[in-house]
Amino acid sequence: MKLVSVSLFSFLLTYTIIPIVILLAKRYNCVDVPGGRRLHTTITPTWGGGAFLLGVLLPLLFFIPPKAVFVSFATASIILVVIGLVDDYRPLGWKAKFAGIAVASTIVIFGAHAVVNHIGSNGNIGQIQLGWLSIPFTYFCILGVTNALNLFDGLNGLAGGAALLGFLFLGIAGLNSSNTMVVVTAFSFVGALAAFLPYNFPDARLFMGDSGSLFLGFSLAALSIFLTQEPASSVSPMYPVLVLLVPIFDTLRLLAIRLMNRKNPFHGDKGHLHHLFVRRGIPASRTTVILWTISAICGISALALVKKPSSTVLCAVCYGIVGLSILVIVLASRRRNRSVVNGKAALLMKRSRIINLLTKLWLW
Repeated sequence: MKLVSVSLFSFLLTYTIIPIVILLAKRYNCVDVPGGRRLHTTITPTWGGGAFLLGVLLPLLFFIPPKAVFVSFATASIILVVIGLVDDYRPLGWKAKFAGIAVASTIVIFGAHAVVNHIGSNGNIGQIQLGWLSIPFTYFCILGVTNALNLFDGLNGLAGGAALLGFLFLGIAGLNSSNTMVVVTAFSFVGALAAFLPYNFPDARLFMGDSGSLFLGFSLAALSIFLTQEPASSVSPMYPVLVLLVPIFDTLRLLAIRLMNRKNPFHGDKGHLHHLFVRRGIPASRTTVILWTISAICGISALALVKKPSSTVLCAVCYGIVGLSILVIVLASRRRNRSVVNGKAALLMKRSRIINLLTKLWLW
């Protein structure tokens, strides 16, 4: 009953706040203009993250005691959303956002003791402890997942739907391990995102902006740590990796490509998964549904392995990486084939023009 109450509360509150956020964004000209890497065609208000923040944190005040864990999480979330709201209004650059994520990470790591102490049990080896690497590895995980969802926000509904699925599967795993804080928080996000998606997909009347994507990515990372690192938890640390495999894979793939090409890994381009689909001629809305479906398959697979050791879940992650890599190769190769065909057609047309010109000169 508590899950239904918190989800419904978050849904109704977010759905009520969103029209106010749209009016404020338009009034202060905080809008996203088409062009560049953007695939939308109309000027759209941002600041959706402000609606998330209120729609999630206010209901949690009624369902979670204000202990150190909640206070730290709420404080870090507010900092990130404020940075995102400012960045949506006047771009701050990747360094400022990176610093904001680092500050938020520090608050939950030392204030809420959200630390990745181990990476699960692996057969006869037993539980693998990280020791002195725990703190640096935790920073890496939070920064990585937060940026992954931020970069994944490229089509209407894409990041919002992927995040909703992520919170849903984290919440279900929390039920299995009796982690009340994770369950209530996750389903609060599910309710808020369910209210946001009708405004964002298929035709967007509001974007979540960096305020929303940073908040969602950070929250997914923090809840994953709370879920898997509790002493009594039986959920593998590989479980969230499989649940969030699509945005994580997409981000790591692009970072590797940019580094190999000696480019700034934090400068955006048109190499994301959704860009490959769109260049293949698949409509944006259908691309979003396809990537949602792949994310749902990853989540269901993770749920089926929720009580398995980390080595088993890691194998599933590897299979998922192979499958996604094949998908990228197929999409990219077809695009290259099309460019080759176009090149050959242009060459034949050029030769035909030369032949026609020579024929006219000969007849003259």
